[in-house]
Amino acid sequence: MFSQKKSSKKWPKVDTCGEVQQFIDEMCQEYHVPSIKVIIKSAYWIECFATKRVMACAFWWPNDEEEDAGFTRYIAFDGHKCRISVKERNPVKIHHRFQTAETVHIIIHEFIHHYFHHHEGISTSNHGRNFRQMEKKMNADYGIYFFYGGNNYAMWFHSFWGFPFGKKRPNAADRGCGVR
Repeated sequence: MFSQKKSSKKWPKVDTCGEVQQFIDEMCQEYHVPSIKVIIKSAYWIECFATKRVMACAFWWPNDEEEDAGFTRYIAFDGHKCRISVKERNPVKIHHRFQTAETVHIIIHEFIHHYFHHHEGISTSNHGRNFRQMEKKMNADYGIYFFYGGNNYAMWFHSFWGFPFGKKRPNAADRGCGVR
C-alpha cells in the first residue's frame, strides 16, 4: 500500500545551548551563511528586546571589542519556553513529543531570519511568501509539518500523514540521542 515518508534527517539533539549552537553552525555551513552566536535568555529579556509572547529572536549588535567595531550576530532563545538549558549538564525536562518538534522548528525559524538577512539583505519580520516556503521545506527535511495560524506563525505540528505528534513522551531517537 502506501509507505510512510521517512524524514531524510533525524532530529538533532538540542537540549542545551552548546547543542543548539552546534546545530546552527551545521546549518550555516550547509546554507553558506556566516556563523551566528546562540544565547539563552529569560522570558523577560526576550520580551523587552522583541515583543510579548516571542520565544526567540535574531538580531545584530555592535561589537565594541574588535577594532573595526562591526556587528555581531546573535540568536536569542527564551530558555524556558523553548526548553533549552543554559548549562550543558542540566537539560530542561521535555514531557511531550510535540515539544521537541516545536523546539527544532523554532531553531530553524530563527536560522531562516539569519539566512535571509545575509543572502537577501532584507527584513523578514513579516514572514513573507519566500520565508514561509523555505520554512516549510527545511522543516519537512526533518519530518515536521505544520499549518500556519492567522499571524503567519506555525501552529499544529504534525507528521507527514497529518497525525499530531501527540502527548507521548519523546524517546531517545526523538531527542536526538545517539545520532551523532
